[in-house]
Amino acid sequence: MKANEVYDHFRQVGRWVDWDNTVDLFLHGAPQLEVNGIATTWIPTNSVIRQAGAKGLNLIISHEPAFFSAGPPRGHAGTESGDRLMAEKRLLLDKTGMAIVRCHDVWDRMPDCGIPDAWADYLGFETEPRPVESYYKICLTGGMTLQQVAEKVLGKVRQLGQDWLLVLGDRDRTINRMAVGTGAITRLPLMYELGIDLALLTDDGMTTWDAGYFCADQGLPLLIANHATAEKPGMMAMAEYLRSIYPDLPVEYVDVELPWRSV
Repeated sequence: MKANEVYDHFRQVGRWVDWDNTVDLFLHGAPQLEVNGIATTWIPTNSVIRQAGAKGLNLIISHEPAFFSAGPPRGHAGTESGDRLMAEKRLLLDKTGMAIVRCHDVWDRMPDCGIPDAWADYLGFETEPRPVESYYKICLTGGMTLQQVAEKVLGKVRQLGQDWLLVLGDRDRTINRMAVGTGAITRLPLMYELGIDLALLTDDGMTTWDAGYFCADQGLPLLIANHATAEKPGMMAMAEYLRSIYPDLPVEYVDVELPWRSV
C-alpha cells in the first residue's frame, strides 16, 4: 500500500474539510512510499521518529506540524537554531525513510474517535452527542463539586504524563455540565452559550487576559490541561481506527513525552 492511499482515505471521510484550504497535507516524504507500518502521534519529535523507525513504521500520521512555525513574534523559522533543528529533523527523516502526513482538520471533527470525542470519552463522564460541525463535547458530571471534577480529571491526565491541572472557581460549586475543548480551537463564549457550569480548556487554547477573566467575570469555573494531553487520546483512537481499516498493516500509537513537570 502506498502512503497516498492512506491520505486519500482521510480525504474521503473528512467531508467537513475544505480541501483547498487545509493543513492536512504531506509534510515530508514521497506520496508513493510503500508503507511498511503506520505510527500515529500527537507531534513528530525526533524521539517519535526514532521510535517509529525502530519499530519498522515508516509512515507517521501526526496531528500537529512536523516543523517549527515561521515568522515573528513566536516563529522559529529564519533563526539559526530553528533552521538548524529543522534541517536535522529532515535529515533524520530521510535516513529512516519516513513520510509524514498531518491529519488535523479531519481528526478535530471526526465522529466518535476524533479528538473531541476521544478526549471526553477518556475522561470517563457520560456525554451528550456532538454535532459534527462542533469542536466541543458536553460531559455530564452528575452534580459533583468542582473539586471532585478536578480530582477526577487530574487522575486521568496523570496517566497521560501530566501531573498538574489549573483550576479557577469555587471548589464547592456544583457542576452538572462541563464543556470540553481541545487544542487552540476553543472559543470560550461559544462554550459558555451551551449552558454549562464548567469549561475544560487547554493551555494553548486560552490566555489569562481573555479566557481567564471572561470566566472570572461570568462566574464560570475553569479547568486547564495541557494541549498535548487533551489530544493524545484522539491519536490513540486513530491507531485503533486505522487497524480496523488496514488489518494487515502494523499500526501503533507512539507517545510524546511532555517536556515539563510541576515543581
